[in-house]
Amino acid sequence: MAEQADIFMQGVELMVFGIGSVAVFLSLLVVVTSLTSRLMTRYFPEAEPLPVMPRAQRPAPVAGAEDAQLTAVIAAAIHRHRAGKH
Repeated sequence: MAEQADIFMQGVELMVFGIGSVAVFLSLLVVVTSLTSRLMTRYFPEAEPLPVMPRAQRPAPVAGAEDAQLTAVIAAAIHRHRAGKH
């Protein structure tokens, strides 16, 4: 019975040591990451964004021959597709 208690205590000690080492590592990681972030923002600030220039407005397309030609091409493509001649 005493041997089982010793094995149990060794398991508990190992668990506490493992959890403690993980907690210390994660805490150290948070501290180092925060410190690095502060140093980077202090010595290497982000560049100011460039001003956004408005796009030149294009004139609206005029309905005309291009629309008629486009309509004819689309109609021919649909007809050919339905005919099964890919």
